[in-house]
Amino acid sequence: MDARSEAALATVWPAFAAKIRAAADQLATQGTYFLVVPGLRTAAEQNALYAQGRSTPGHIVTNARAGLSMHNYGMAVDAVPYLSGSMGALNWTPHTPQYQAFVAAMKAQRLAWGGDWVTFPDQDHFQLAGLPANPSSAMVADYGAGDQGTLVAIWNKAGDGAYSVFGGAPTVGAATAA
Repeated sequence: MDARSEAALATVWPAFAAKIRAAADQLATQGTYFLVVPGLRTAAEQNALYAQGRSTPGHIVTNARAGLSMHNYGMAVDAVPYLSGSMGALNWTPHTPQYQAFVAAMKAQRLAWGGDWVTFPDQDHFQLAGLPANPSSAMVADYGAGDQGTLVAIWNKAGDGAYSVFGGAPTVGAATAA
């Protein structure tokens, strides 16, 4: 993975980042590489993104305010394959064979794809399968200021199944500080 992607992965739940890297390793054997950006979003970054297309210029890209996006918890990333090689132009066209192979590799790592969402498809969004699409009320209550200590505690609770929509823990390892 390139340095920009690794910098983004350094900010998320390490066990989640390992799944992204495993998908990257699988795709690299096929000559497909992808960019990860962003990893963790701060509350200020999330609120600025939410304002886009509403009270600031740009188009709407999220319906989530701070604390209501899995990005704020270090449990989601946005990722897009490169058209060719490991840098340059990106493939933003989800129906292409390359993009579909990319999605399949991510899903093989038990990652949920935002492109499967019905009400607000998010073609470049990936997060752990088994967690809710949006943070649960329990996660929001635990979020507080969203500092590193709080995030590690949330990662540990998620690893123990506390937030699972299926009643069990997602298949990840123990949380450690990013």
